[in-house]
Amino acid sequence: MCSLSFSAWPGRLSFLGGALVLLAGCSAWVTHPSARPHLQPADALSRLPQGVSARALPERWWQLYNDPELDELVQQALAHNRDLAAAQAHVQAMLAGIMQADAERWPSTRASLGAAYGRTADDQTLAEATERQAPSQWAFNPGFELAYQVDVWGQVQRTLERSQVQAAAAQDAEDLLRVTVVAQTTRAYVNACALGARAKVQRHSLQVVGQSLALTDRQRRAGVATDLEYRRMQALQGETRALLPMLEARRQAALYELAMLTGVADLEQGTGVAACDVVPQLNAELPVGDGWQLLARRPDIRKAERVLQAASLQVDIAQADLYPKVTFGASVSASSHRPHELGDSSAVMFGIGPLMTWQFPNWRANRARVNQARALEQVEVAQFEASVLNALKEVRQALALYDGERQHHAALSQALDSSRQAWTLAQINYNAGSIGFLDVLDSERELVRLQAARADADGQLLQRQIALFRALGGGWQSSSVAAPVDSFSHASVTFSGTRP
Repeated sequence: MCSLSFSAWPGRLSFLGGALVLLAGCSAWVTHPSARPHLQPADALSRLPQGVSARALPERWWQLYNDPELDELVQQALAHNRDLAAAQAHVQAMLAGIMQADAERWPSTRASLGAAYGRTADDQTLAEATERQAPSQWAFNPGFELAYQVDVWGQVQRTLERSQVQAAAAQDAEDLLRVTVVAQTTRAYVNACALGARAKVQRHSLQVVGQSLALTDRQRRAGVATDLEYRRMQALQGETRALLPMLEARRQAALYELAMLTGVADLEQGTGVAACDVVPQLNAELPVGDGWQLLARRPDIRKAERVLQAASLQVDIAQADLYPKVTFGASVSASSHRPHELGDSSAVMFGIGPLMTWQFPNWRANRARVNQARALEQVEVAQFEASVLNALKEVRQALALYDGERQHHAALSQALDSSRQAWTLAQINYNAGSIGFLDVLDSERELVRLQAARADADGQLLQRQIALFRALGGGWQSSSVAAPVDSFSHASVTFSGTRP
């Protein structure tokens, strides 16, 4: 017996490789030896970039930004998102399938009562023997049957287990959608705020350029500046103003996306969301946890494992068709067709005993179904391995892109500070007559460009953080609706037994 508890394993970064191997070994009971996953040890978080810590990622990571507006939007999305509502209905359908499979373990019954008006064969025979005409009359045929399939080869039990695993996989799919909806909602909110902040920076730049244009105009009237200098500054003002309409349009588009994700028709203008112009900040290191927690909390890994279990159980179900089925049954009926004679002891017929059925001559079709089930099991093994490798790839890429964006943001911040100082010096030197107007224009244009670039980098840095949180599976380490069987719950996965 092999047992893995997702919630109990303490883990460290170096345990990821061993966990992958152990996970593959523990799945062996539901797979043939040739169908076991083959995964090499790997550590997705062996090197953490600056600003990232190995602290455990909280279940609701968006609360790290301490933004009540964001928290309210996420809760609204989880409650009203239409895609989530469809996923929840699918889970309920799969849970109903468990009840249907469980009912197969109990005896089945069938009661019947037939009524017909006319002449029976017995009446015709009696009339012929007595040389009389058979009368037409009502005839009743009551009956009751009970049947119970003896689960000799475990087919019924495996069918029930497969239904349980499929229901758990549906719940994992819902959890995966929850993670996606949370990430999309947070991304849309951050995007709206970042575009609002970007427009705010652009308006400030437009105000600074307007002041420089007014100063240049006064100098031109005084004969200090030329018309060329004035027109160039005027062109810079137009260039700065031209970006504002698209920034507002993109911000509005982000609000429309946010409205769709939260399940509302539109977000009211003037609310905190529509007026947001400050990018949320994470004032701490980015918590990512350790490698084993990465696999433990990603719903797509759990779903791929459930699907592999279901495919392996299907092999057992198909194999059971190769052997005889034993059904224990009982029946009660009446041999008399006349209502007043149905209760007579001489009219009551009954039978009880086992029934064995075996599709012995048609083994080729059953063997083909078994081979098909084993081939589909191999497909799910490959899908499981692909899910694990894809999880490692996404985390590594998200870490690399976040680290690159962090360094890019830091470099832009340093460049912006230098540009502000250069612009101030250019103004002083120009007033002192030591440099020309083109130097002032270039320094101001560079300042406007770097302010816009840094504002864009603020939003892009948060987008990289959200992508990393999503790749880590943050949002749902455990399900809100657990499967009815403890052995397939999200908090603990236990595999035991051997394949015959």
